[in-house]
Amino acid sequence: MTNLWFEITARPPLHLVEPVAALLRAHVPSGVSIEEPIEPLGPERGYATRGDVPAVVRAYVPSSELGAVVVDRIRAALARFPEVELTARPIYEQDWQELWRSHFGAVRTAGRVVVVPSWIAYEPRPDELVVRIDPGQAFGTGHHETTRLCLAAISQLVRPSMRVLDVGTGSGILAIAAARCGAHVSALDLDPVAVSVARENVAANGVADRVEVFAGSLEAPWDPPVDLAVANIHAEADAKLAPLLAGSIRPGGHVLLSGFVGAELAPVRRAAERAGLRACALRYEGSWCLLEAVRA
Repeated sequence: MTNLWFEITARPPLHLVEPVAALLRAHVPSGVSIEEPIEPLGPERGYATRGDVPAVVRAYVPSSELGAVVVDRIRAALARFPEVELTARPIYEQDWQELWRSHFGAVRTAGRVVVVPSWIAYEPRPDELVVRIDPGQAFGTGHHETTRLCLAAISQLVRPSMRVLDVGTGSGILAIAAARCGAHVSALDLDPVAVSVARENVAANGVADRVEVFAGSLEAPWDPPVDLAVANIHAEADAKLAPLLAGSIRPGGHVLLSGFVGAELAPVRRAAERAGLRACALRYEGSWCLLEAVRA
């Protein structure tokens, strides 16, 4: 039987991207995708964000009575942003998956990791660590700035036999990358669809012996403590998780917090410092930020 979904699309101006994305996340816990309007600048020069074109924030809910209620609630909540256009259209699951596939190619990061969609043929260079991903209905393809920031940090920090905790694993992309670097990984996600997708990706990458995916969130310090903990979620969740993440790593271990823009850094940093973590590095890509901290 083919499943039917609502594709919810909001088109905010750039200065409203984060408030609108947070509003959608509050109603759709499985997450949102953000597409900023970009203009390529040429080979090796990256891209620039266009300020004259709205961004696109998308979320998906089942096409059911409950899904219709969620759409109505989002529409009512967005009334305080009259400049934001909102649409909701039914979309078949196979069409949704093909839409994802048409947008994604291989992604190189600032580290050794290369993310390759499962349907693309790719010949890696000798120094590259390939992570093959089929995102399904879970966040994590390597195309978002914060995912790339986390991948680069993981490839630089992780060494063989390290223990890693990935909270909010989504497609499993960060967990698999850490395993590719030789780590043993525990990955968590609240979304049962994400858990299923992550387990499939872990198996497809041949790292099931080094990655275990759990359904749920971090509700107490992880035992035994790990060498590195990662949370690529959003500012509010990262700040709330900071004490638990700090309690989950060994002395001298690292925490990576991302999923937020630079303007949201201050409360995340304060929460990390209150939890006994010392900020040791900040990484940026565009407006997005990653905070690297160490436990004393």
